[in-house]
Amino acid sequence: SELAAFNVLDLKAFFETNQWLYLKADDLEEIRDRLRKEITKRKNPLLIDLSDADEDAEEEKALKARIEGRRGSLSDRFPGGNFMSEDGKYVWVVALPPGGMFVERAGEALLAETRAIIAKLDPKQFHADMTVEPGGPIVTAIASRRAVERDIVWVTVTCLIVVAVSIALYFRSLRSAPLIGVPAVLGTVLAFAVAELAFGYLNASTAFLGSIILGNGINYGIILLSRFEEERAKGHSHADALAASLGGVLKGTLTAAVCASAAYLSLVLTSFRGFSQFGVMGASGVLFCWSATFLVLPALLVLVDRWSPRTVSHRAPRSLAPVGRALHRWATPMLVASVLVTIVAAWGATHFLNAPFEYNFRKLAANVDQTSDQKQFSSSLDKLFGRWPQPTIVLADELDEVEPIRQALWAQDKARHPNKPMIGQVVTVYDMLPGTPAVQAEKLELINHIRKLANDPALEVLTDEERKKLGVVDPPPGLKVLEPTDLPPFAQRPFREANGSVGKVVLFYPVDKGFSVWNGRDLLEMAAISQRINVKKTDGSTKVIETAGHAVVFGAMIRAILKDGPIATGVSLLAVVVLAMLIMRPWWAAAASVASLLLGVLWMLGAAGWGGVAITFLNFIALPITFGIGAEYALNVMARYRDDRDVVAAVVSTGGAVTLCSWTTIVGYGSLLAARNEALRGFGAMAILGEVACLLAAVVALPSLFVMWGRRRKAAPAPTN
Repeated sequence: SELAAFNVLDLKAFFETNQWLYLKADDLEEIRDRLRKEITKRKNPLLIDLSDADEDAEEEKALKARIEGRRGSLSDRFPGGNFMSEDGKYVWVVALPPGGMFVERAGEALLAETRAIIAKLDPKQFHADMTVEPGGPIVTAIASRRAVERDIVWVTVTCLIVVAVSIALYFRSLRSAPLIGVPAVLGTVLAFAVAELAFGYLNASTAFLGSIILGNGINYGIILLSRFEEERAKGHSHADALAASLGGVLKGTLTAAVCASAAYLSLVLTSFRGFSQFGVMGASGVLFCWSATFLVLPALLVLVDRWSPRTVSHRAPRSLAPVGRALHRWATPMLVASVLVTIVAAWGATHFLNAPFEYNFRKLAANVDQTSDQKQFSSSLDKLFGRWPQPTIVLADELDEVEPIRQALWAQDKARHPNKPMIGQVVTVYDMLPGTPAVQAEKLELINHIRKLANDPALEVLTDEERKKLGVVDPPPGLKVLEPTDLPPFAQRPFREANGSVGKVVLFYPVDKGFSVWNGRDLLEMAAISQRINVKKTDGSTKVIETAGHAVVFGAMIRAILKDGPIATGVSLLAVVVLAMLIMRPWWAAAASVASLLLGVLWMLGAAGWGGVAITFLNFIALPITFGIGAEYALNVMARYRDDRDVVAAVVSTGGAVTLCSWTTIVGYGSLLAARNEALRGFGAMAILGEVACLLAAVVALPSLFVMWGRRRKAAPAPTN
């Protein structure tokens, strides 16, 4: 532990020793003037005092109350000097880990040592009803992270089981799951290796990418194995079936993988590390999964063929025969329904024209379960220590810049909000000290004068009662100008930097009422006031100082999302269109795939718009990612249609594999729905909506259009010469 304390006795002793320095200069001047007056009366008994005796008594009483109030503020909040609740039910020991709260994995060693000490001492030996539990922000943060880690484990395991069962049911074979799963797992592991090499850690977003990459990366194996089993069911030899399946799906899956990777990579354009890391891992994971599929799966199929009995029969995977029959019978109604849905979706999508950002951050926070005892503990803690939001931190280059920073903050707040200030308190080390060195020097001069007057020979004739009163206003010797390093460790801590320097930290807090750390608009306003502070130096020049803190960070995130979101989305769309047109041939197949993708995205936005979905820190990235992943379904259907020139047959065969691909991806995104963070859940729900919309566009809307187009061409009269 860097700091541990259970009382404020050292603070009380420090303040009592230097209590004269903590009096206001006006109070010291009043004491000096009263002593002068008393000495003058003693030296000149004939002097007539015309002042009101009752008024003098009231002023003396008020002065004494102010002096005692300065002395007793800590005693009032902490009776007995200990960190104890009023009813004596709770007693706290405050401890901080080395480096403070924001060091990576802060507090884990401290928490482990605390629990070891509690177990060793056994509170029950002091009292049968006594319990000791660690609590506070560090414990809450560790509990939240461990809950996320547990979520990741069981969610990933659940995802693997659901995906494996789905694959086995689709292929009607148990061996299909490991055949497809091995390359996908290999690609996912390589994606995490990239994270280890590039970043060295996972954040709240990338921690869940394992199931997402797995759910999406397994698609290429599904498409390849589905085509292979189809060819084998037709009676083709193992070698011929493998060659036909590789040739048939290579270009389509490659186009889909490159488009998906480019869509993920567009997130690198965003300003925030969490989003860009998400993009790097997703982009590399998709390409690794595709590469592993076409390198490992064919080899596995060859090995399986060598080891399997020759009598094993091959059955084609399950198909979308019901959808194929529906296309034959009801292509026109399905096309009309698709047009109507598109019109309704377009109207709903207008909801996003004004960028409806979710400014209520309570809706995006993590849900952490608390017992009734923990809630009561937190409530008692707030009553004792008070409850303040996290401060915004300003770090001065020099100690003499601290007070100019304070004045600059007040000035900038007043200039922007003349009638309703946002800043409630600005705290510097001089709020713990009796003032700046100049102010303290002025007070010391008054104190020395008071001490001299209190020991004037004219007061030797005072009675014992009068001398007792005089003792209250007799400063002790040895007072000096106090430096930041003279403060007790507990008072130094908020103003101490990692290098040991004390005093150059300025903390400021929002107003107690009318400001909420959960309100994004309030954070934007606070960031506008404080992100850059124009400090006037003694030579008349102006110095700009950057700040950091809750409001500044979240304000920057909001601005970046509203700015970077459209850029990432546009780049993702452009990349998908260009890559599809360059790789996919003929051009009309690529154009049809892109049109299907855009239709699916429009349906997704329309549904979200009608649902009143607001843009958040995470769900905005669902759009660029959907461009990459959603394009895959239409690309694979079009690749099969290009070969057979039968769109219904393409839907029946490849459509089944595409549906399974979409389902496994939905399972991957579904893992986010189990997250404790509401923003992650919102992203998962938005991505699932995009999956469903793009799948329906690829296997319903686009094929119905091709069926109607083919019928019109057949019905058209042959040209005559």
